[in-house]
Amino acid sequence: MSKPVAFITGCSNGGIGAALVTRFVAKGYVVYATARSVEAMSDLTHENVRKLAVDVTDDESVAVGIKQVYSETEGIDVLVSNAGYSHIGPLLDTPFEEGLKVVQTNFFGFVRLVKNVLPLMGQRKRGTVVAIGSILGEMATPFQGFYNASKAALHSYTETLRMECQPLNVKVVLIAPGSIKSNISAKSAYTVPEDSFYKSFEKQIKHVMYQSQTKDYGVMDTDEFAAIVVGKISSPKPPQYLSIGGFTTKMWILKWLPRTTAEALIWYLAQQEPKPGTYGPV
Repeated sequence: MSKPVAFITGCSNGGIGAALVTRFVAKGYVVYATARSVEAMSDLTHENVRKLAVDVTDDESVAVGIKQVYSETEGIDVLVSNAGYSHIGPLLDTPFEEGLKVVQTNFFGFVRLVKNVLPLMGQRKRGTVVAIGSILGEMATPFQGFYNASKAALHSYTETLRMECQPLNVKVVLIAPGSIKSNISAKSAYTVPEDSFYKSFEKQIKHVMYQSQTKDYGVMDTDEFAAIVVGKISSPKPPQYLSIGGFTTKMWILKWLPRTTAEALIWYLAQQEPKPGTYGPV
């Protein structure tokens, strides 16, 4: 019997995707790990890892990558859409092109994968599709509006997809992570424009980039997150929804409050002066 096959996007070194690859391999999968460049996945060296350059914002790149997998295997058993793009800054200061890039990656990137893989899973009458969303797709916070919106769209699309995949016998899982340890803050850089209405909020806006990586925010180790997720996904009955990581309990409480109360509380907290070390490299 051939090994099960997983296809994972966003597998650059040091991120959630790379950790998921390692855990799937440990479960006996052959994993097709993808990123925009193969060089970005240099840490993935196991013999059961196949590395492909795939850009989820490009129709042809996605189609070619999926076609290669199906030419070499019996089919994809688990598809994990993990590739993501984050932008920090007020909505009024965000160029349209930058906002479009966020949505193209976080939402339409998943749509492209679904369009290419789901019909083939449907023909086999089996498979699992996993979308990596965010708790920010469920309750928005200031200064990352396009990211929030892209994840909210992803959540709604995934829930609809789950219902429509029932006749195909294809499982659909939505993961809504909270704070997970990654290299996102190391890659982030932001300066509030001089003419911005939000110049006085510069520390608070930069705090958004780094707070999720602090102990105060309850950040979860990347490998721990990957171990839990892969364990759940590879079970005979994977959950339809899973939310783990830092701040998820607090977010769950906020979701149960009246919406206006929750927004008022979030905005109040967003205006507070952040502690030193939580809005820039320590």
